[in-house]
Amino acid sequence: MNKTILIVDDVELSREILKNSISNIDNMIDVHTAINAYNAMDKITIQSYDLIIMDVMMPDGDGFELLRMISDQKISSKIIIISSLDKSIISSISLLGKLYSLNIVASLEKPIIVEQMKKLVETALYENESDASLENNQLTTLGSDDYPITLMYQSQVISDLNHIVAFEVLSRWADIDGSLLPPSFFLPMIEKLNKQKIFTEIVIKNFIEDYHQYFYDTDKSIRFAINVDPNLLTNEDIVERLIDIYASGVEHKVVIEITEKNLHMASKTELLANTLRLRLRGFEISIDDFGIGASDLERIASMPINEIKIDKNLTWSFKDNVDVLGLIENAKQLAALKNARIIFEGVENKDLKESLENINGYLHQGFLYSVPVLPCIALELLKQQKTLNSVEMAEKVESEKLYH
Repeated sequence: MNKTILIVDDVELSREILKNSISNIDNMIDVHTAINAYNAMDKITIQSYDLIIMDVMMPDGDGFELLRMISDQKISSKIIIISSLDKSIISSISLLGKLYSLNIVASLEKPIIVEQMKKLVETALYENESDASLENNQLTTLGSDDYPITLMYQSQVISDLNHIVAFEVLSRWADIDGSLLPPSFFLPMIEKLNKQKIFTEIVIKNFIEDYHQYFYDTDKSIRFAINVDPNLLTNEDIVERLIDIYASGVEHKVVIEITEKNLHMASKTELLANTLRLRLRGFEISIDDFGIGASDLERIASMPINEIKIDKNLTWSFKDNVDVLGLIENAKQLAALKNARIIFEGVENKDLKESLENINGYLHQGFLYSVPVLPCIALELLKQQKTLNSVEMAEKVESEKLYH
């Protein structure tokens, strides 16, 4: 299905640069342009847009006026704000949009980095889509042991050494044509059918099998991170299945990643009790996708965490958004309090890598280092990894810059 985008900017060159960069993402994207707020509203009233990219300072109807009119008309389009104004003003404009109950995706300072904008647009347009063809794949009739889940492994590295210290375990659905579909294509159906428990049990079982086939004899300092919905951590059966990981002979450290956006839905008492129980059994606890929603720092601080993972959308936009930088500073303070490490997700280019290192962020995960790969490839990555003196490596992993 076609996606529609409206670019609102009074500068023709800016409109054309944005239009050309976005058009290259997908030939199914239909891009329209407007030169000011009133011109934009004329188009919005006759056609709905999935995304509006808008400048703030424009003659004959500026961005402030456009935000108010969009709010008055109860337009649900996602919005990216761009401007050459001071960062603090841009941040305030973003806040104004949220007070208008608008869906503000990001607020960016000009000049715009084309690759960054493309990533933001892709995320805004496609991140929550699921594949309806899975229903034709008979997902609704599969038995409890028949989910065709294949596990992939994405490396987490110390950026300045390019040294792998961990892998996140990611699930893929093996489609009938042999392709591996990412979670956005099947997890919504899993949740709709209330099959999260069965799915998680299959992931745990498959990880144990992968571990003994590929990873048992690898460097024991390598960690493996498994995603578990915080609601499932209140389920005793799931907790026992997790404990079975170590009982099965797994000798590497296992990190349980719980997504921050679902944290508020789980029973506070039961979740805390079971995360403490898992910590005592040797597991580590990670808060995944930090900053994707309204961060409950007090609740996170009450949990026995070892790690905070900065959501990729924050990683991409921290240079251009003071609100995002503030969230990262909050994460750093919390990490210092808990003696936890911080991992930045979504690191996809050298410029972003260097920018993160400039704020003492050295633990990275993203396509710059590796896409998610099959376990046999992950094993090869470990074999090819440059050998470092074990003492030097231990000092590096424990150094303050990985945590704060």
